[in-house]
Amino acid sequence: MIAKITRGSNPGNIGAYLHGPGHANEHSYQRGGRACSGGVVVGGNLFVEGDTDEVTWVKEMRAAMRTRPEITKPIWQASLRNTVEDRRLTDAEWAQAGQTFAESMGFAEHPWVMVRHADDHVHVVVCRVSDEGTVWHGRNDRRAAQSACTRLELEHGLQTAPRRREAGRSKRSVIAVRQQQEHQAQVVAARRAEWKQIREHMERDFPAPSKQVREAQRQRVAPSRSAEKMQEWHLLKSISERGRGDFGVER
Repeated sequence: MIAKITRGSNPGNIGAYLHGPGHANEHSYQRGGRACSGGVVVGGNLFVEGDTDEVTWVKEMRAAMRTRPEITKPIWQASLRNTVEDRRLTDAEWAQAGQTFAESMGFAEHPWVMVRHADDHVHVVVCRVSDEGTVWHGRNDRRAAQSACTRLELEHGLQTAPRRREAGRSKRSVIAVRQQQEHQAQVVAARRAEWKQIREHMERDFPAPSKQVREAQRQRVAPSRSAEKMQEWHLLKSISERGRGDFGVER
């Protein structure tokens, strides 16, 4: 069983959709051996089972909403859909499943209805504000809905539907995350120790020259370069002097 959740502020809009013919594919249900268009109430706590329009239950939800007008998006809706392989549930079975779902989610004391749309799915509409003004916040509702669907699958012998995270992509536990982080820290520490050991070996086998040695090397190199330059200068001078003599230039 798969649950898809939405929230809204106007129960009349969702009511018109659930009991209307539908936008693309016509909504229909079986009643008395014949197909009926729209949706029919099959469960809830507003005593409107069998209604094929939203007039009564929308009025009840709007009355509850007026007790807490500051609550935004007070209407919560979930579609519950079976898999293709599942058997067809009766209206009574859907009503029982709806009650279990309401109790599992925590809104059983708030106004809610279940509207059947087709053989394989229903819609549960809840007013998050009760008649007494208490609010069902629905925190972590998607995760809770998945758990509730798993319970319904077991109780009604239904196929296990894929959840939001497929096999192999499930969320890792806190313990698994910590173990991976510890492993990464150990790898980094081992690499640092290895590089430190390599540096120590290099410094021992190929010690860097001291400051005095570096200065002496610099001084030895500098004169040699100066001597080379002097030799080049004398050679150029000699060539120049010979050239002047060849052309009769007075020396």
